[in-house]
Amino acid sequence: MNATRSALLLALLALGPAAAQQQEITIELPGGVGLEMIWVPPGTFTMGAPPTEANPQKFEGPQRQVTISQGGYLGKYELTQEQWESVMGTRPWAGLSYIIERPRAPATYLSWDNSQEFIAKLNEAKSIQNYRLPTEAEWEYACRAGTITPWSFGVQDSAIVDYAWSHNNTWPFEPWCHEVGLKLPNPWGFYDMHGNAWEWVQDWYGDYETAGGFIDPQGNLEGVYRVTRGGIFIAPAKAQRSASRDAGHPWYQEGGAGFRLWREGAVFTAVEENTWGGVKAGTR
Repeated sequence: MNATRSALLLALLALGPAAAQQQEITIELPGGVGLEMIWVPPGTFTMGAPPTEANPQKFEGPQRQVTISQGGYLGKYELTQEQWESVMGTRPWAGLSYIIERPRAPATYLSWDNSQEFIAKLNEAKSIQNYRLPTEAEWEYACRAGTITPWSFGVQDSAIVDYAWSHNNTWPFEPWCHEVGLKLPNPWGFYDMHGNAWEWVQDWYGDYETAGGFIDPQGNLEGVYRVTRGGIFIAPAKAQRSASRDAGHPWYQEGGAGFRLWREGAVFTAVEENTWGGVKAGTR
């Protein structure tokens, strides 16, 4: 266990034994497939890219202090094909280009609207409205995992091959999203936050707020595009930084876009009421 992960565990222990025991959970989805999630504790971080960062884009700043006040659970991996099919019973990516069809490959060719359909069905099965996409702030907070460098692994883009599927190790022989979890995780244990599939988040795309501190920002109230984060397998390392942003029409089924889930609430019981299955707690 690395130093950052150890510090996270100590913080959870300070919240009490129950919180410490729940740092990592596995949810049983409708259809019986598991979904692993990791607790993201409340905290404050610097969101966005500084002007001095390599290849900063127009909408990556200005930097500002953001507080995630509640914390929550975030998918340890990008949502996989087997997880999507378990809930939805469909395979939108089947037979399409730039796809490898394997159970643990990311579910892609998904629009933002598709993600909402998945979440609605999941919440309906559970009878509690706990699941959603992470906000852009929650996503970047988990991606950075306590770091302030361009990537959660540091400042050297050459290290991208150890942590991400990018242009460096996919083109031209493996031009697709690879199975999740094959590269190294970030300091909090999340895989593929850099590269592999773009990940839809909750926010509308647009300018960041320009002044003051921010608590649980929700982004713009309206817009044309929804935000994607993390970069895609074909992108260079500079487009897969923690601050990198992209966007697309909510209805567009992008071949390299998927998502990971956010679950509100800090505490699970051993088996929740009104659920389709059990909840298991574990540690790394």
